[in-house]
Amino acid sequence: MKDAWNDTVITKIGLAIYVKPHEGRKIHRERPFHGFVLNDENSIKEYCFSDGRVLRVEGGTLFYLPKSSSYYVHSIRHGGCYAINFDAEIDDEPFSVSPMDGDALKKAFRIACEEWRTHAPTRHASAMRALYEAVCQTAKRQSMEYMPSGKRELIRPAVELLDSSFADNTLTVASLAERCEMSEVYFRKIFLHSFGISPKEYMIRKRMEYAETLLSAGELSVSQIASLCGYSEACHFSREFKKRFGVPPKEYHA
Repeated sequence: MKDAWNDTVITKIGLAIYVKPHEGRKIHRERPFHGFVLNDENSIKEYCFSDGRVLRVEGGTLFYLPKSSSYYVHSIRHGGCYAINFDAEIDDEPFSVSPMDGDALKKAFRIACEEWRTHAPTRHASAMRALYEAVCQTAKRQSMEYMPSGKRELIRPAVELLDSSFADNTLTVASLAERCEMSEVYFRKIFLHSFGISPKEYMIRKRMEYAETLLSAGELSVSQIASLCGYSEACHFSREFKKRFGVPPKEYHA
């Protein structure tokens, strides 16, 4: 993201829309607008541009698509996304970023898209607000101090434990920090800089990925899957799953 974004004035909103999974065009030629897109948690795509660049966007990622760009969309894991097209005096390359506050940004994009769909009189203002929030969060993310690889190495013991034991209910941020022989505050700081999300969110995403795999196999009940993913109550698991995939576990189809 170029520094010029800090002074950019958005002059026009072209569209604000939620694109459902399995919908949307795969081939785009000469985009008529700039676009900010916020991926659903379960969506993974690759944007293959005509100049040979490939932008891979993971679940929960915010990314920018330049005006006049042409590309092909390859869905690795189908999921929806919120998209707002706009005009502005900016010239930048495609980029992606993990939002500083994904929940707040998703709320702003969701409201903008819903108001655009219903032709609410405040739809343009809501879309503007969502876009400036996207710019603000991206700028904050990129302005965070550089985290040397040596510091990321310090939290490797905790990351390895999370990767192998994400379903362990005894894991806490305090115990992970202790495993790395550092304070909880410092551990959280390094983790956030390294992954763009909190340790708790990292663990939840691991659990949801595993749950998706188990559900796709179709051999276990929701209660059994909840237990295997570290949830003592199936209702808690179902709420978390629906929050991220848009449907309860019983209705999920890969």
